[in-house]
Amino acid sequence: MRREQVLNLAIKIEPVPIPVSKPWVPEPARQTAGSSRVVRFTKPERRVFRRRRKVPVSRWAERHRVVTRGPLESTKWRNATTPYLADIMDASFFPSVQTIIVVAAPQVGKSAMVDTCVGYVIDRDPGPVLYVYPDRDTAEENAKDRIIPMINTSPRLRSYLTGSADDEAAKRINLQHMQIYMAWAHSAIKLGNKSIRYVIFDEVDKYPETAGKREADPISLGEARTTTYKYSSRKIWKVSTPTIEDGPIWKAFTQEAQVIFDYHVRCPECGKRQVMEFEQIKWPEDERDPRKIELLGLAWYECKHCQARWDDYMRDMAVAKGEWRTRPHETSGEAREGNRGLWPYLEAERPLKIAFHIPSWLSHFVGLAEVAAAFLRSLTDKTKLKDFRNKHQALPWLDYTQEREEDKILALRDDRPRGLVPSGGIISCLTAGVDTQDNGFWYEIRAWAYGLAAESWQIREGFVDSFEALARVLFEDSYYDADGNEYRVRFVVHDAMGHRTAEVYDFARLHRGRMLPFKGEQRMRQPWAISKLDVYPGTNKPIPGGLRLLRADVNYYKNHLAHKLEIAPADPGAWHLHSETTEEWARQMCAEYINDKGLWENPAGRANHAWDCSVYN
Repeated sequence: MRREQVLNLAIKIEPVPIPVSKPWVPEPARQTAGSSRVVRFTKPERRVFRRRRKVPVSRWAERHRVVTRGPLESTKWRNATTPYLADIMDASFFPSVQTIIVVAAPQVGKSAMVDTCVGYVIDRDPGPVLYVYPDRDTAEENAKDRIIPMINTSPRLRSYLTGSADDEAAKRINLQHMQIYMAWAHSAIKLGNKSIRYVIFDEVDKYPETAGKREADPISLGEARTTTYKYSSRKIWKVSTPTIEDGPIWKAFTQEAQVIFDYHVRCPECGKRQVMEFEQIKWPEDERDPRKIELLGLAWYECKHCQARWDDYMRDMAVAKGEWRTRPHETSGEAREGNRGLWPYLEAERPLKIAFHIPSWLSHFVGLAEVAAAFLRSLTDKTKLKDFRNKHQALPWLDYTQEREEDKILALRDDRPRGLVPSGGIISCLTAGVDTQDNGFWYEIRAWAYGLAAESWQIREGFVDSFEALARVLFEDSYYDADGNEYRVRFVVHDAMGHRTAEVYDFARLHRGRMLPFKGEQRMRQPWAISKLDVYPGTNKPIPGGLRLLRADVNYYKNHLAHKLEIAPADPGAWHLHSETTEEWARQMCAEYINDKGLWENPAGRANHAWDCSVYN
């Protein structure tokens, strides 16, 4: 074989043989064959040749990410601010992982975390990115307010800009080496015509069920765009605050994920690991004013192991030393063996889909007193309770079951005998609710604690057959606590509808200022209202002095009562029964259920007098 002349070009001192017979070798190089020359590459050229070391997202973020929104705006990203996010970002790029599901309370950093992952993608592992938001306005706002500023404020990311203003648009960001697309759940066309490597589904529980009249749901359409990368390197993030059990994020969390991770903090006092749970957030037993608790910072977290009281600073210390561990499954051997750390699990199991749960109290920006106050406010308002469950516990709203179990009602009994008022100076007043029947009256008397939690105790309940007997129970009998303090019924709500309306009105006249006749309605603009009564029903006969009629949305108050019955006896706002409460009373408390229209219904004429008396209270 003929020996060819070669041109030796030296990079530093390493010769690079180049056959001069190749047609692409330029003529000047052919003429210098056999000689040596040193070529010095520029710094950018050497950077291209250099094999880049793998850097975790969390480490990259602290070097190149600038916070662009919130109280830390214009400062460098610090993992110490939200320690629980660092491992989620790093785990997102574990080789086997393709789908990352994050169920989280608002304002814990979940969106900023995903944006940081996109910044890492731009610099370290480029590929087309698709953001999917609930609506067009949100998509455009996030492009302008979050993503473009993230790129512009980072010197590393800014170097990838093309320099053309047109490439930094609200719907598409063109970089030198990749594109970032903005879409929204209704934009079926945008979701369906791109090949995408990275997809971010943001606040998925706000998506519509379908992307269009003849289209699939937005998540399915977005996932379909990653098919090209299915067996290589695609990443799909699904992040949202939960709403209901059937919502997209909770379905993904419970049905798609191969593993769920909870964040285990470490007590600064005893050093033992634990998942922070709401039940361990405490406040003074004699304080039920949420405003005072929040303003004075009266809440603390109690360590499950050593009962140390953590303030917000100690909570932050505990979170800083935390780690993600698998959630045990009761039906698996893992429950017996204990949970496993995030990284050992990933290395051993190589999962495709992983999930993380972040309640609000892990966040440095959410005070423990804020959580306690939100809970106390939720005790008297079903909407606020739903918000507390979604936005603090990061759990779906579980509406009341159609039928409650009698045993759960009887579990609300305490050790007091019938007729005894709780002692300790905690009772503000006694009230009563009366359900009218053709042959008599069912009644219940309850004692109410001071404070907005509206905690109450059953004192006396039963049936009487006359107005005289009812007056004796309500207005003549006294009730006492263990210390001998006397209590009388201060106010009564008396059902006035049915066949005895005029009689109830007369009874109300006899006890003005201490009772109101009541009329329940299915739907009202407000929970309750007062109407003036001038004449008896069905006649023109005037009511001497007139009366006030209490009208109320019974579905609103039945929802409220059903929520009360779900509160554990040891928790603030509970609905207590005395020790002699009968199974029949419990059975009547379970008579009604919520129908498909969301209205309370009593099937087959079950006795529901106990339930009605409790609603009136």
